Amino acid sequence: MSGREKAFAVMLVAAFCVLSAKAQEIKEVRKSGSLNADGRVHIDTYKGSITITTWDKAEIDIYAKVEPDGYDRYSEEKVQDTELRIDLRSSEARIKTDYDRAKRHDRGFWGLFGGNSGSLPFVHYTIKMPRTARLVIKDYKSNTSVSDLRSDAEVETYKGRVEIRNLDGSLVLETYKGEVWVDFTNLARRSRFDTYKGEIDITLPKGKGFDVDADIGRRADFDSDFDLKERYRSSRRRDYDIRASINGGGPVLRLTTDKGRIRLREE
Repeated sequence: MSGREKAFAVMLVAAFCVLSAKAQEIKEVRKSGSLNADGRVHIDTYKGSITITTWDKAEIDIYAKVEPDGYDRYSEEKVQDTELRIDLRSSEARIKTDYDRAKRHDRGFWGLFGGNSGSLPFVHYTIKMPRTARLVIKDYKSNTSVSDLRSDAEVETYKGRVEIRNLDGSLVLETYKGEVWVDFTNLARRSRFDTYKGEIDITLPKGKGFDVDADIGRRADFDSDFDLKERYRSSRRRDYDIRASINGGGPVLRLTTDKGRIRLREE
């Protein structure tokens, strides 16, 4: 074997070892069970991703993958010590990411000040749930995708990215500085969107009747495809207060932002 061939062989072995080490640092969990069509799914997580699709079965299927956020001397231990608490009942599914054991690796001198908290593992959830079950998500900075839900949902995220497609129901959404895209096929009931300085895009079907009730801060930005004739500015705080009935009125769409951006789209 020539010197060049030996060097190449060493590189292959090294690459294989790195891939094997990374594979060992990934933890996977799968769980499924019965869930009533009118049940509830509650998810509490911190970072990673949440991908939810729906079906017409009275069942829930959960797949979760835990992987490191970068690699350090404790990355494998943090992955293994990240607990996924999944409690399945016929009326409710509760899913929670628990970092308590993983955080013990950051309890040195710098850990007292949260200096290594950014290395907590990512948790990626892929979930199939009944189309008509209620959904509640509490998150910090995950990427969230929900599609084809025909029920009510609540989402709270500090700075995550949220995309909800083909929603037939209502939505209560709060974010401090996240990015949100919501596409309603039907705004069935009162919905509320609240952000301090995030960006929210809401798309509603053409001809849909609804009422707008919005408080828009003077440093915020608001844009609408709908004709909001009853728009006026508060003289007390110089904020925008918007009260308008669209297409004869209907469910209330409550919007609040201090210095974020909200857009209403018609499609």
